[in-house]
Formats: sequence, C-alpha cells, structure tokens
Amino acid sequence: MVRHILPAALLLCLSPAAANAATATVEVTRFHLLAPPAPAITGASIAFEPAPTPEAAATPAAAPAPPSLQFGALAAAASGEFAKAGFKPVASGQPADYVARLSLTGTSQVVPKRSGFSIGLGGSTGGWRGGGVSGGVSFPIGSTTKTVTAAQMTVQIRRASDNSTVWEGRANSIAPGADPISAAPALLQALLKGFPGPSGQAVKVKVKTTP
Repeated sequence: MVRHILPAALLLCLSPAAANAATATVEVTRFHLLAPPAPAITGASIAFEPAPTPEAAATPAAAPAPPSLQFGALAAAASGEFAKAGFKPVASGQPADYVARLSLTGTSQVVPKRSGFSIGLGGSTGGWRGGGVSGGVSFPIGSTTKTVTAAQMTVQIRRASDNSTVWEGRANSIAPGADPISAAPALLQALLKGFPGPSGQAVKVKVKTTP
C-alpha cells in the first residue's frame, strides 16, 4: 500500500447500467506538489515498482521481494496509461527520471439474485495526517448471480534523484469479475486523467471501459 495518502470518501456507487456500459465512474483522490508555477513532469521518463508492504517499510534494510506475476500485468497496464498521459515508460532496471510505486488490492463477493449488496476493502486504510477510509457500497445487480470486485489502486510518483514524493493518488471502483487486475486500466486512466489533476479533492472521474 502507498503510505501518506489523503483520506478519500467511501467507495463509489455504481449502477447496473454503468457496470455493463462502455464508461465507468471511478472515485479518485490525488495530492501533489505540481500546481503552477511548479514545472510539469510529463514528458519525463518513468519506471515502475511495487509499493512496499508495511512489513518491508518497517525494515528498509531488507532486500526487496522480486516482482510477482500480478505486478508484471499491473506494470504493463501502467506503462500504457502513463504513455497516454505523456510520460516515457522505461524497461525494468533502466534509469528513469521518476519512479511510480504501484499497489492494487481488491475484495470479491458473489452476489445473489435480485439483491443489493455491500462490498468494501475491509477495514480502514492509513490516511494523510492520520486519517482513514472504510466502508462499502451497495447497488442492485439484476437477475443473475455474478462475482464482483471492489478494487483500489494507489500510485505514488517519486523523483529518482532524491526519492522525494511529488504526486500520489488513490482510485476506487467496483466491476464485475473476480480479479482486481481487470479493473487496473480503468483505475489508472482515471488517476491520470488531466494529470496532475486537482490536489486534495475526492472527485468522480468517468473513463471508457471494455464492455
């Protein structure tokens, strides 16, 4: 999980129509130091790495764990979306101007026929200045039983030269499916839309999805 991130509102409510349409609404919170007159960082090279786990953060001297297969898929999605936002993604291990730390979590639930349901990410997450977020969402899903996942993406962009954080954000959504990785492109697209975006605000961003 990315640490030191602003507290966001509860996960968004998604209607049945939105779940099957070519657009989705993602709730996004961003915090950054890139408001004018700060220089823009788009156009810079950027590499990707997993966000450290709380255990790893507590023992910084420990050797980092090798990237997982899931992170490989996540980094591939991030590379495409960051390129669309104007960055220049580089291959793993290559020098870059910035490093983006990525984390994706999700909670899946099988939804019974013709019922609303509530699903969340389970408990609270650490927040900016000690705040936090918890809770879930509810919406009817129609006449069939299906599996849905509440997914949360966090991204933190650090300057490679001094490891200082210049931008961070969190995005929440709910989508059909049992694997949160399927939601990654939409979450990344929402986070990077209009980069760097408003700082310190929870906003709902509409993005295109694959029906």
